[in-house]
Amino acid sequence: MHVEICACLRLLARLNYIMGDYSEALSNQQKAVLMSERVLGIEHPNTIQEYMHLALYCFANSQLSTALNLLYRARYLMLLVFGEDHPEMALLDNNIGLVLHGVMEYDLSLRFLENALAINSKYHGSKSLKVALSHHLVARVYESKAEFRSALQHEKEGYTIYKNQLGEHHEKTKESSEYLKYLTQQAVALQRTMNEIYKNGSNANIMPLKFTAPSMASVLEQLNIINGILFIPLSQKDLENLKAEVQRRQQLQEAMKSSEQLEAEDSVSEEREAEPSMPSAEVPPAQSSA
Repeated sequence: MHVEICACLRLLARLNYIMGDYSEALSNQQKAVLMSERVLGIEHPNTIQEYMHLALYCFANSQLSTALNLLYRARYLMLLVFGEDHPEMALLDNNIGLVLHGVMEYDLSLRFLENALAINSKYHGSKSLKVALSHHLVARVYESKAEFRSALQHEKEGYTIYKNQLGEHHEKTKESSEYLKYLTQQAVALQRTMNEIYKNGSNANIMPLKFTAPSMASVLEQLNIINGILFIPLSQKDLENLKAEVQRRQQLQEAMKSSEQLEAEDSVSEEREAEPSMPSAEVPPAQSSA
């Protein structure tokens, strides 16, 4: 039971998660939460963060209700310790809003995501990348509700920030531009359908609209982004080079350890040889009593 062991368990859980072992990540993070509660207390900021990490791994393991309960508990503790007006509340509300989006609770999801947007705007500025991401998350929920005008408004805000901060050729700017085109197409298709209904009534020839319910994979991808987990794609050649580099460093460390041990043994033997031999003490002969 030590705070450093808790940190090690958290890192192990993160490594398990990155490597795709979600069940092992959940197991290690549960241990980290229990240890943080015992060592630091349930209201400590680190414990609140441990709850958030555990909620993410629960979501990855399809334990959606448990993930929501953990996030609600973390938010309650955050309110007790810091209050509503705190920058970290935005991250927590984004997590809650995304999980609610995943379970198709759109109205409740918007409440948390829009609150996160307001907090990020206050503390990071209306032109920050955090605000751009918040606009995108809100736009996704509005898209799921088929409110394309509101979705377009928020995504345009995000696109403008990406364009000004990162440039037109950045990956984020291009992704936002493609999403804007998709939302525009959906908005036009919806308006055509409504016009057809107003014009022909029940005899209208209605084209099916695509209302995309959020997939768990897409929600998990957004959760990874807001929590700072980025997966870098590596080719097979890159993996082999990485393994070779790791083996080379391990061999180098082992060689250095063995050389240090040899030097230590040599120095000890030299010190022993350099020590002068102590003369033996002469025992006086016993005197016989008269």
